[in-house]
Amino acid sequence: MFDDVVAEPGQLAELSDAELVDAAAAITRAENAACARKLAGMAELFLRRTGLPARDRLDWWVDPEAAVTAEIAAAYNITQGLALHQVYRGVVLRDRLPKIGALFLQGLLSDLLVRAIINRTAMIVDTDLIAAVDADLADEIVGWGPLSIKKTEAEIDSIVERHDCDALRKSREGETSRTVDFGHPKDAPGFTSVQARMFACDAAAGERTLLTMAYSVCEADPRSLDDRRNDAFTALLSGVTTLACQCGNPDCEAAANPKPLRDITVFVVTDQTTPTPVAESTGASEPAAARPKSRTTPKLTHKRPGYLFGSGFMPAPLFEAIADAATLRTVVHPGQSSSETGRFPSRALAEFVRCRDLTCRFPGCDKPATDADIDHTVPHPVGPTHASNLKCLCRFHHLLKTFWGGPTGWRDRQHPDGSVVWTAPTGHTYTTRPGSRLLFPMLCAPTATLWNGDPPQAPPKEKGDAKMPRRRRTRAQSRAAYIAAERRRNREAREAGGDTARGNDPPF
Repeated sequence: MFDDVVAEPGQLAELSDAELVDAAAAITRAENAACARKLAGMAELFLRRTGLPARDRLDWWVDPEAAVTAEIAAAYNITQGLALHQVYRGVVLRDRLPKIGALFLQGLLSDLLVRAIINRTAMIVDTDLIAAVDADLADEIVGWGPLSIKKTEAEIDSIVERHDCDALRKSREGETSRTVDFGHPKDAPGFTSVQARMFACDAAAGERTLLTMAYSVCEADPRSLDDRRNDAFTALLSGVTTLACQCGNPDCEAAANPKPLRDITVFVVTDQTTPTPVAESTGASEPAAARPKSRTTPKLTHKRPGYLFGSGFMPAPLFEAIADAATLRTVVHPGQSSSETGRFPSRALAEFVRCRDLTCRFPGCDKPATDADIDHTVPHPVGPTHASNLKCLCRFHHLLKTFWGGPTGWRDRQHPDGSVVWTAPTGHTYTTRPGSRLLFPMLCAPTATLWNGDPPQAPPKEKGDAKMPRRRRTRAQSRAAYIAAERRRNREAREAGGDTARGNDPPF
């Protein structure tokens, strides 16, 4: 559509400054139009899948919306959550805001602006009113020009208020609920941020306690004040109310204070061709992974990087600091060993599979293997309990494979090196490889070949729908309940002369 005005990189040097600006504008418009088409394609597949008779599946935890969203996430190589939000925007542009969608397809609106419009109009429930808002926005929005985020939201809100006062979405001046949050997407590997909102008096008392503990050690303690405050907070979270001094002086009374026990296990990779495990002969080896588990405290002497389940790669200095006072466990590659007899893998085999995979093995999923199920690729008892037939799947994707699989659903095939080839309901294939392939390649050495040619097919059987976790309310019911509560809060606040309600995103 825009090929005649979008210059190739090799042509940019020949353009004037004004032509470069024009080229940038044309590229931006083409980018907007391409994004609109991507969302339209997502919405079309979503509506086809969810428009089919769903029987009693609407209250399944992995309901039709979740199933098709997983398919879209794999196709676009994005996360499940991101796919769900993009699909939602595509459906809204198609069904609720077609005039805004048309402008988006022309490249006249940016994806960020479209997101703001969808968010600010989400609580309009009357079809005539949303059509009127869509028309007014389409008539006025192109003439707005560049606006800040706040000014853009104000312009959208003015049009919404013109038609439906109860649908306004304004953030409250301040939050009055108490919260404690662990973790943030921007946390570095090995670190977890902690954020809390509490009563001011409680926060003041806690700050005094941490400061008192930080100054309870002797002057020879090598840590900074921030480090001592952090260690004091860690001790309190572990139920220890004193801070142990790290001066190394045996006469220091504070040095005898109890330390919080670090709940961590370090898995040590061994070479399956070595008769004696490396960890037993030298006392240290390459750390394959670390995860919460035990409370014993052997000393590590390795100088190698590691991997923390749920966080990722960790450089050696940081890994050593975390792995201090950890338990060592040996992870041995099973080599060409035979299958185990039971349905559930032994502890040694399960730990190998988790350390080999590191995460869920479904395309695009990064849930840690320690929080995942161990799945038989070919169902047991047709498929053996063997490393070549076992992989990690988070509970969601395990249920997806179990209840949305079969000849017309998801299928998977596993190879001895741990790679898994997934076949989507559309017939497209996606290959995932073990997470340890680059960090600890010895874990991906091929295990035994279980069969030549195609693997055996397990006979069809009833899935036992009663085993699928159920939702208390369907997604549609949850959305409707949320919007009704927000509209009621807005109406009550307006009648009382107060501000309007929160500006949170509706649940999916």
